[in-house]
Amino acid sequence: MHAGTPTGGNAEFDHPSVLVADNDTQHRRAVREALERHGFIIVAEAADAAAAIGAATRLQPNICLIEIELPVDGLNAVGRIAKASPSTLIVVLSRSDRPEDVVSAFTRGASGYLLKEISGDQLAASLRGAYAGEPPLSRALVPYLVDEIRRGAMRRLTLPGGPVTLTPREWEVGELLRDGYSTAEIADRLGVSPVTVRRHVGLLLNKLGAEDRDAAVELIRAYGRR
Repeated sequence: MHAGTPTGGNAEFDHPSVLVADNDTQHRRAVREALERHGFIIVAEAADAAAAIGAATRLQPNICLIEIELPVDGLNAVGRIAKASPSTLIVVLSRSDRPEDVVSAFTRGASGYLLKEISGDQLAASLRGAYAGEPPLSRALVPYLVDEIRRGAMRRLTLPGGPVTLTPREWEVGELLRDGYSTAEIADRLGVSPVTVRRHVGLLLNKLGAEDRDAAVELIRAYGRR
């Protein structure tokens, strides 16, 4: 991110309050300086997921700008902030351009996803756009989302306790578990890290209400729709 000159904004949105959650101290400072030049009010900063959730719950800011690779699961923080402060616009500002991260952020309640290469002027303009109802998205990420849509935005399982909706990546992981692949094998097939696979497995178990992988596989076999 680099500095720029302030630009004018709609008077109605002159001073939105912002929570900046990023464990990179220098980047947090750069974001603060850039946004303050454009009339935003930084009400809090957070360096980990727990602090971000706590600040959002306590302060209910207009905007939460969050890095999903925060310590202790920034993606999970997106979902928890969306529930704790439903009026807060959550915009991801991350180095990660992994398709699964982009989709997961949106399905958890994010209103936008920007890459950290964005300039200060562009960031301020994107956040004003988000505050005015225009979801911000880095252009480089558009092909990923188009691909995900083409593959099917969500998968639905109708369980005895009610319907459950899975993301395409959660469904892929579930199918590979069903077919007997290990965590390492799934990571290799999907081109992601074992940590990412374990995160998706955890989300899958939580959504299905399954105690372990075997229970999840049985549910997918019994109720999954191809």
